[in-house]
Amino acid sequence: MKTNALKANEIKEISDRVISISAAVGVKLIRRQRKLADLKISTKQAQGVVSNADIEAESFLINNLRPLIKSAEFLAEESAFKAYGGKKAALKKYKEKEFVWIIDPLDGTTNYLNNMDYFGVCICLAYYGEPIIGVVHRPSTHETYCAIKGKGAFLIDVHGKKSRLKLQNTKKRLKDSLLVTGFACEKGEVFNREFSIFKKMMKESRGIRRMGSAALDICLVSQGIFDSFWERGLSPWDVAASALILEESGGIVTDYSGAVFNPFKDTIVGSKKFIHESVLQVIKS
Repeated sequence: MKTNALKANEIKEISDRVISISAAVGVKLIRRQRKLADLKISTKQAQGVVSNADIEAESFLINNLRPLIKSAEFLAEESAFKAYGGKKAALKKYKEKEFVWIIDPLDGTTNYLNNMDYFGVCICLAYYGEPIIGVVHRPSTHETYCAIKGKGAFLIDVHGKKSRLKLQNTKKRLKDSLLVTGFACEKGEVFNREFSIFKKMMKESRGIRRMGSAALDICLVSQGIFDSFWERGLSPWDVAASALILEESGGIVTDYSGAVFNPFKDTIVGSKKFIHESVLQVIKS
C-alpha cells in the first residue's frame, strides 16, 4: 500500500463525519419506507431492483461526503451502473485513483421494498483501491458498524454507546457453525454453481441463513453472530466497508481461492479464524 496522504487525526475526523452522515441517510430511508406505495421501482439487468429511495439516498451521500476530501472520486451503485453500463467497466479506473468513496446507499433493496428491516447504508473510503475507512449503518436498529484500517472495529448502538468488535479465538468446527450467504441476481450457470456450493455447505454446517444484505451479513460475522459468509458476484459497494470491519474485528477475508481479498474481486469469504479454511475447502471441493 502506498503511504497514506491523510494523518491519523484527519482519518478519525473523517470517520466520525461519515458515521453521522450514514445515520442521517438512515433516518431518510426509514421515513421513505413508511410510504412504500409512493416509491417508483425499476429493474437493472443482472443487478436486481432499484427505487427512487436508493437514488435519493445516493445523491444525499455524495453531496455530504464530497466536502470531506475534495479530490476524492465516487464509485456508487446507482450512478456507476448508469454511467458505465455495469460495474466491470468502472473497476479498473477507480482502483487506480488515490481516494475513492465506495458507497451503497441501500444494500438490501428487496428487503426494504417488502418492509423487512434488514438493510443497510454502506460507506467506504479507499486509498488506491484499499479500504481505510468502513461504515455500515443499520437504520432499523439505529446501529452503526465502523472501522479504521489498523485501528480496530466498533459497534455504536442506538444509545450512542461504542463497543469494540473483537472476535474470540474459540475453536469451532464447521459442523457446529451457523453460516450466511446470498446468491447472484444473475441466473443460469453462475447461479447453479453457487447453489451447488450451498448444498454442500448445508451438509457440512449446522445451518445457513440467506438474509438479503451482504454488508449486514458480514458485519454480523464480525459481531460473532454468524461464523462465516461467502458469495460470488458482489460489487465493491456491497463489500468494501463490511470486509474492512470484519478484518479489523479479527476475522479473515479472502476470495474463493484463499488469496488476499480486495473489494474489486468477484468472490468473497469472510469467517472467524478457526473455520475459514474449512469453508474454503468445501467451496473448492
